Amino acid sequence: MVTASIRRLLVFCLLVLVMIAMPSVTKADCTSAREIPDVVKSPSLRVVTLNMAHGRKDGRNQMLLKGETIRNNLLELAQLLDRADADVIALQEADAASAWSGKFNHVDFLVENSMYGCSFHGVHASNRMYDFGTALLSKHPFQGAFAHSFVPSKPTTTKGFSVAALDWNPEGALPQPVKVKFVSVHLDFSRKSVRRSQVDEMVRVLSGLEGPMVVMGDFNTDWQSEDSSLKYLAGRLGLSAFDPHAQGLSTYGDKGARLDWILVSRALGYSRYAVFPDVVSDHYAVAADLVLKELDDE
Repeated sequence: MVTASIRRLLVFCLLVLVMIAMPSVTKADCTSAREIPDVVKSPSLRVVTLNMAHGRKDGRNQMLLKGETIRNNLLELAQLLDRADADVIALQEADAASAWSGKFNHVDFLVENSMYGCSFHGVHASNRMYDFGTALLSKHPFQGAFAHSFVPSKPTTTKGFSVAALDWNPEGALPQPVKVKFVSVHLDFSRKSVRRSQVDEMVRVLSGLEGPMVVMGDFNTDWQSEDSSLKYLAGRLGLSAFDPHAQGLSTYGDKGARLDWILVSRALGYSRYAVFPDVVSDHYAVAADLVLKELDDE
């Protein structure tokens, strides 16, 4: 016979397990004041990825900046995103209201000050000083959005990824829209072993999704090394990178590291790929125009 005290203990343990399994996530949302088409009908999909560095731009640390400075930095970032005129933006180091970066939600601020009225924000790292993670922005309403936080990797902050889908019918040429899944991811910067473990988590979660996929973000690794977690992820999920050995596509640091990537599944191809030179972060933004191969083959 189960006593009341044991029953309460079992309920408490169940709640703890649920809390551990659930990442802290803000809901997918669109600003109600805008007319928002449900289906993307452009002939190509333009996507952009950027690690936004907690709004500090190229400053040393966001804790050393005034809230007004961070807001001005994000206004510059929003202007760049507007000029990019993308269908989907992937963001990393995207802060919810945090003591260390102005005490306001950076994703909401970008939505209010850009053409991108729809957003999804997954918060992966939280403590008294910060709440931050990955995010997706669009001019179109997202579907099926969810976030996944990786197993904690102390002493570094917990990373993760956000996922959401859009319906795409290039110029109305298809009898039914294609549902494209978009992923914004941030991998650990400090250890190859942690990145490999995080990639294994991604494979477990994403391999069950059907249809074309675009995986974007700060992978904190390149394509060159034999044990590259980026190359490993691409192989496991059947993704391709744009000219992985190309020069002139570095995204971080004085040594020209290419840490920020856009990977696509086999149904998609690249018609354009570029790195923006604008300094709005310690990373550079990457943009790609993507086409549906089955239409290109006709």
